[in-house]
Amino acid sequence: MKTRGRNIGPALAVGLALAAVRIGAAAPIRLKVTAELANIRLAPSISSVIIRQIPQGEVLEATRREGEWYLVKLEPDERGTASGYVHESLVLSLDETPKSERKAQIAEAPAKKTDEPPVQEQPTRETTEETAGPPTLWSAALFAGANYAGVGSLNAGAQGFADFFETRAGVPADQGVTPVHISFLFGGEFSFALSSRFALTVGADFFAASKQSLITYALAKNSATFTAKPSVQAVPVRIGLSYHPAGTLFFKLGVVAYFARCGYFYRYEQDPFWQEMQGDATGSGLGVWGAIGYEWAFADNFSFVVEAAGQYAQVKNFEGTGTYNDSESSAAVTEDGKLYAYDYTQGGKTISSLVLIRNRKPAEAYVANAGVATVDFSGITLRAGVKVKF
Repeated sequence: MKTRGRNIGPALAVGLALAAVRIGAAAPIRLKVTAELANIRLAPSISSVIIRQIPQGEVLEATRREGEWYLVKLEPDERGTASGYVHESLVLSLDETPKSERKAQIAEAPAKKTDEPPVQEQPTRETTEETAGPPTLWSAALFAGANYAGVGSLNAGAQGFADFFETRAGVPADQGVTPVHISFLFGGEFSFALSSRFALTVGADFFAASKQSLITYALAKNSATFTAKPSVQAVPVRIGLSYHPAGTLFFKLGVVAYFARCGYFYRYEQDPFWQEMQGDATGSGLGVWGAIGYEWAFADNFSFVVEAAGQYAQVKNFEGTGTYNDSESSAAVTEDGKLYAYDYTQGGKTISSLVLIRNRKPAEAYVANAGVATVDFSGITLRAGVKVKF
């Protein structure tokens, strides 16, 4: 009997050790996504940031269950995130015993008689909101960036006057007019989530730019100079829809209204004579815009956003005041009207294209192709900023 006791003891110890290992190692739980799109969140809370979205029919592997949430394994993303939480209302467990069957296996105690009506179990906040889809969220973003616009007639008018004075001087200019195109911008945007993928966006930017050029005409006795300074500023107000096909990439499309101001300054000097023209006008117009961007969540409800946008908008009918003055006049001449573009001709040949504010459409003998000037805001915008969800 002693010999048998020595043989049974080690075997029993090994068996208990193996059983402890089996009990300590939790088996993975297979989950099938039943919702159209399952939100994977950073923490087991409906207010936690969404880090991934899994389409219907996909099978996930959960390492454990925490109340109504499963901790599931993910493919590591660019930030190294390899796990997240999914709510039980969005998936079907392929391994666990359903709740209804678990309840049936428990012997119920005899029900006590009571006059009170049965109390219906109310769904939890997490169950209700996750089953209905992502919560409706407002978000706000602040941006800074750069804008490139064609500007159009305003640049052409500045170069046109340089060509006009070159013809008058009879000698070539040392350089051309530097056009105004690029400007810094600041802005903001509000968005309202319509679904897990679509949102309504409303935003506005502000940008202003000017460019001054000094051109010299090398005459035989004394040189002449021409100074040109076109300027633009605008507040584009845009509205559109954004589409998020994935967790980080998004697209936008909409319409934009430009509330703009433009100006010009021209001065020609040939000692002792000088003449000066300047004007300032305002106008508004509509256009279309689209954008593609990337959003990276770096904290709960905070994300970094960068986007590239393109817009098409040509604004006409600018109205304002123009002033002319020269060294031989006793006072400046002021003229209220529209911003016109026209060709200056000499002997039936077009010399240059000019842009000035006039109180009526130019119709002098030297004028051709007169019409309202167009300031072209079509171009490309790059923005970067921070978005806050609330």
